[in-house]
Amino acid sequence: MNSSNASLLDKNESVSSAAPMLKVMRIQSPDLAIRSTPSLTSPILSSALILPDSFGVIHIGETFTAYIGALNVSPNLPVTNLSISATLQTPTRSVPMPSTLENKFPTSPQEWLKYKPIDIKPQQGLDAIISRPLEETGQHMLRVEVSYGGPDLTQGSVLQGGTVNAYDSEQSEGNSRKFFRKFYRFHVSSPLYIRELTLRGGESTCFVSLAVENAAPIESGCAGGLTVSQNKFQPCHGLSAQKIQTLSTVPDSQKSATELYDDSGRINPGESKRYMFEVKASSENAALKGIAMGDELGKAVITWHKTMGEAGRIASTFIYCPPCSISSESSNFTDDDPNGIQDDNFVVHRSGLSVDVAASSANRSVSYAASDFPNFKTLEDRFPVTVEPISPPNVMHIGVPVELSVLVVNHGTKRMNLQLQMRLSHMKGVLVSEQSFRNLGTLAPNGGSVISKIQLIAISPGLFFVSGCFIVDLDSGIEIKQPHLFSVLVETAAS
Repeated sequence: MNSSNASLLDKNESVSSAAPMLKVMRIQSPDLAIRSTPSLTSPILSSALILPDSFGVIHIGETFTAYIGALNVSPNLPVTNLSISATLQTPTRSVPMPSTLENKFPTSPQEWLKYKPIDIKPQQGLDAIISRPLEETGQHMLRVEVSYGGPDLTQGSVLQGGTVNAYDSEQSEGNSRKFFRKFYRFHVSSPLYIRELTLRGGESTCFVSLAVENAAPIESGCAGGLTVSQNKFQPCHGLSAQKIQTLSTVPDSQKSATELYDDSGRINPGESKRYMFEVKASSENAALKGIAMGDELGKAVITWHKTMGEAGRIASTFIYCPPCSISSESSNFTDDDPNGIQDDNFVVHRSGLSVDVAASSANRSVSYAASDFPNFKTLEDRFPVTVEPISPPNVMHIGVPVELSVLVVNHGTKRMNLQLQMRLSHMKGVLVSEQSFRNLGTLAPNGGSVISKIQLIAISPGLFFVSGCFIVDLDSGIEIKQPHLFSVLVETAAS
């Protein structure tokens, strides 16, 4: 080896590095202290602040923010080639959390030429902030890995041929990098319980009622309270959502303290608030198809704040369109009534029955074979033909005839020569007037439809179901009894 190469190797000898001291802390706001003996003049929350223990209470939807600091406590030696990497381990995956202190040590000559080491002078330090929104509940772990030391690359020695001396010298004894890791475990909980109740509002409309409850232990009192600042419903493609709320005409300056508190969105542990949304088809394709059983409606997103203003967001699971109530009443099937319609309160109007039957028929090819469940009937087997009233009246008057339009749809796989019958023996309060049956002709399979007319007349006041509708296949003689078409309030005629 010639003298020039020897001098370059001397420059790459290991430089002693001090061991850095690692500090990791979660950045969060303090809490208000709780008085041990609250009174009417002294509320339970005092003006004093307390620092949380360890990482404190962490909720899903919050942004986890942590401080990472590296200190050099040595009075003489620097910390050389420092690199600190952080990884957040959730219950399902590992998420890297980059920072300005993460400086990967080079492993190839090309990387070494571009490498800019991070050093800490004696009795000084460096720090960085890392953050990540929390999207899962359960046990989490923040893993921090520190590496330092190794060859001094600031002198940049490159030998002839394009190789780096330091690459060989790194493998030599006493010149390897040093590593250590620290782990910080914490639990992420859900601050709110979100329960939903979904009701059908017609062929293309659903109503979603959300109950939002504070999940904190009741023993925590006001200290565990949250303020819901925003509640939205994010609909799926083709749908729109509108919040249903009562707008107060009383200005805030004239409201009582209780009314202002109720409007603030504050939810203490164990308390809940309810929100309602109307979800409907907005696009042309969605309106034509309707909203059928099992269709995704969207999800609710709740934004909340803690006592000191820390914000978080939590989303519900996806909410689906429920089946019409009759589709789940398997107990209605009897040998005497194969159509499964008993004298119940099911009403066709705004129930979505026709849309559900159409969707079930469309999925017929991918469903199970009938032989797999010999005693089970699908929805289209129970209603191969449906009768849907079109804009039925809400109120009728005694003795005043009303003409009702109905949509008759053949969901079966065969052509059917149909007749619509309104049978007086099954009608109460509201009877059929004039012709009680109409020949509909032959309807094509898989969605063939026709609109027919029915003349109705009310004979007594009260709230009644309009029932007694039957569809008869004139070729086979099969009768398909329909549920109540709609409900109507009958009043006496105005004088």
